[in-house]
Amino acid sequence: MKNFFLLFLLVSSFGYSQISDEEHKALLEKSPFNQMYPKFMAKDAAAYFAQWNKLFTDGPISTKEARLSAIAASAAMRCEYCITAQVHMAKAAGVSEEEIKAAIQVAAEVARFSTLLYGNEFGQQKLKNILGVE
Repeated sequence: MKNFFLLFLLVSSFGYSQISDEEHKALLEKSPFNQMYPKFMAKDAAAYFAQWNKLFTDGPISTKEARLSAIAASAAMRCEYCITAQVHMAKAAGVSEEEIKAAIQVAAEVARFSTLLYGNEFGQQKLKNILGVE
C-alpha cells in the first residue's frame, strides 16, 4: 500500500507540474539557473529557489550573517561554485574581506576539531559531560 501511495504521488505531481514550452522558455529567460532542472519540475524548482533565497533577505538573521554562513558551508563542502557566488553576494551586502576570512576559518576549525573528536572516538557522552549537557 505504501508503494502504491508513493507511486500515486509521483504520477500525480508529474501531471500537475507540466508546463508549456512558452512557460519553460520564460523560466529560462528569468534565470539561467532554471536550466538545471528537468522541464517537468522547473516551475516548482524556481518557486522553491525564490523562497530559499528569502533566507538572505527576510530571514531571522541579517543578510551579512546569512552570507557568512553560506560562505562557511560552501568552504566546508568545497563547492567552488558556491564560494564564487556567495563571496560575490556577501561583498555586495557589505561583508568585509576580514569577515569572509573569519567565516572560512570557523569552517576550517569546526572541521579540524570534528576530525580530532571523531578520530579519537571521543564519544558524545564524554563531550556532554564536559559541556555540562544532560
